[in-house]
Amino acid sequence: MLWYTMSFCYTVTTQKSVNDAIANLTHNLKEIGFGVLEVLDFKKILNEKDQEFENEYKLMEVCNPKLAKQVLDSNPDLGLLLPCTIAVYQKNKQNCVSLAKPTSLLKMASEEHMQFVGNEIEKNLIEVIEKSK
Repeated sequence: MLWYTMSFCYTVTTQKSVNDAIANLTHNLKEIGFGVLEVLDFKKILNEKDQEFENEYKLMEVCNPKLAKQVLDSNPDLGLLLPCTIAVYQKNKQNCVSLAKPTSLLKMASEEHMQFVGNEIEKNLIEVIEKSK
């Protein structure tokens, strides 16, 4: 399985279907106190808007309430970076799982004092992705 890290995301490929990967992620996220708030189906959304889009692309909005409160207590504007997002999609006939890295998002917001929270969240979410792929 391939994986790569860009400055803002962590991405791996999976042999699982998009829906099976989402089911595994959902289960494994619960084990670390994260819940799935919503799964946006971009293929369905775009096709309903007369925009032909053939590949599966689902965006999971995930959140740990305790950590979200800590972030919001620190700076309500950081709520713009919540919830954490994990994309599960098809690209070049492969299925991928990609995390928007919380540490990168916090750097864009110049919130150095919150990096420890971002590091904790990112580490946990990458472990879940690795376990779920």
